[in-house]
Formats: sequence, structure tokens, C-alpha cells
Amino acid sequence: MKRILLLILLVFSAISLVHPQNYPVIKQGNPELKGYKTRDFLQLTLQGGFMVPIGNYLVDNYFNSAMAGADLAYRVNTEVALYGEVRYFFLSRKDTLGPSSSYLEANFGPRFYFRPKCFRSSFFLEAGIGPYIFFQGSGVTTTTTYESKTELRMGACAGVGGELVLTNSLFITLKSKVNTIFYPFGSTTFISGIGGFTIRL
Repeated sequence: MKRILLLILLVFSAISLVHPQNYPVIKQGNPELKGYKTRDFLQLTLQGGFMVPIGNYLVDNYFNSAMAGADLAYRVNTEVALYGEVRYFFLSRKDTLGPSSSYLEANFGPRFYFRPKCFRSSFFLEAGIGPYIFFQGSGVTTTTTYESKTELRMGACAGVGGELVLTNSLFITLKSKVNTIFYPFGSTTFISGIGGFTIRL
């Protein structure tokens, strides 16, 4: 009888020793317990990147070009954010003697996040719609006369990206988008690659 009681005490002692060792590991492995918010906050992204023309009009007139911009998003919940984005494209004209040209884009829309519960980093899908303003200076070359003009067109975009969390308030954001600008003669399209730093406000 004494041996049975001694065996039972040893078993309960082993359980009590093992349980405290496992519990902190579980707690530390859950980022939600480390102050990382996933809803009800604003985040600002300062971004740069490039655009690759694929539509007829842009391909005929421009090389791959640089861009810079900013993105402000409100995280509604763990899966959805609403964002607004402004980007400026420094168009690189194939006619090197031609005037400077650029696009100013503003788009607004939803962003859908996909994140396993055991990770802070995530990937997302987004879509937006908004105005695209084309700016062109005046100029004269040996073959063409360019008139100064500003055109306002509507466009739409969709893309995929990811947020790599560095700290609870600083991320690296990378994404790629397909942009379509609508013209009376049809539309033209380009792909943009975007990267930047995101600050959670």
C-alpha cells in the first residue's frame, strides 16, 4: 500500500513539474499576447517602386519608369482594411527629346488579409478605383510637336502583397498591382511593383 501511495505522489509531482515548463512556451508563441494589434488602427506606408507598361499606348511611348507614393489604411478587423493610396509616376519617354510626362494616381478600396493565428506577418489582396491625372509638358523635336496638356481619366487596380512585421509598429510592405486606365479609344494597362515601410499609428 505504501508503495502505491509513493508511486501516485511521484506521478503527480512529475505532472506538476512538466506543466509549468510547457505553459510559458505556449504563451510566448502567441503574438496576440505580446501587444500586437490586428484591428481598429491606422497605418501609413511610404513607398517607392516601378511601373512596367503592357498596354499598347504606354508600350509605344514609355520605358519602365520609377514611382513614389504613400498609402493610408484603416484596419477594420483582423481580415479587412480600407485604404487610400496616392502615387506619382515619373514616366520615362522613349523619345528622349520629347517633353517630360508623368501620372498622378489616387485609388481607394478594400484590402483583405490572410494571416495564420500563430504569425504576425500576413499577405493580402486589394482592389481600388480612382482618378489618374496625366501631365505632359510642351516641346518640339525633329519629327513631333508636343503640346502641354493635363488629362483626367478614371482607372482601376488590383493586386497582391504581403506585410513582414519587424516590430509591433513597423512593417515592411511589398506588393504588385495591375492598373488599367480607361480612355475613349479603350484602355491601357501597366504593372507596378511597390515596396516600402509601414508605420502603425
